[in-house]
Amino acid sequence: MFAFLAVLVFLLEAAAAILDAIGYGSIAAALWDTYCRATGNRKAAERLELRAAIVALRRDLRSVSSVDEFARWAKLRRRLDALSASFETVSSDLSIERTAFELYVNMVLRVAVYGVRAVVSIYNYRVAVFYVPQNWFYPVLWFLSLPSAPMGSVSVTVWAFACNRVCKRAAAIFNRTLRPVAPPVTAPAPGSSDVAAARPAVGSGSALIG
Repeated sequence: MFAFLAVLVFLLEAAAAILDAIGYGSIAAALWDTYCRATGNRKAAERLELRAAIVALRRDLRSVSSVDEFARWAKLRRRLDALSASFETVSSDLSIERTAFELYVNMVLRVAVYGVRAVVSIYNYRVAVFYVPQNWFYPVLWFLSLPSAPMGSVSVTVWAFACNRVCKRAAAIFNRTLRPVAPPVTAPAPGSSDVAAARPAVGSGSALIG
């Protein structure tokens, strides 16, 4: 029982740290793309069709001379304007639908993660996760058992806090390892060729005016 509770709390805190590191917004955006592909979202498919039609129509429009073939050029131009207006309308509707979906997913994920952690901590607030040697931690035994676990044990609350700190630190280190570091931007030294090239020549303004 104690080992199961310890592992359960650790896994919950690790999942929370991973979700925080990835970002709830990024997860919601990925789920939106999956949702559109799985359900065959009509507006998303229509937007892709309109974009492909606009690209093809612009290619045709560039190949037609507005002087030699003005009638055909004007017809293509009117059609392009109509498709562009439809594209903007569909994109606006799809953006509203996507925002609502991502907000809902974000809320559900947060409620699930924080809710399950809170339920586990509240339900087991008197349960000892494991016991520690009293002669090792004698001055802080009362702290390790907060709020109501037996004296000499580590409570669910303290164990969850320790797991949370360790998992967040590990996730931060992992993020820094994978994230590419941009090279530092150094300002050019005074008097360098770049500064000299950017500085206008003395007297150029007066020469142009005169």
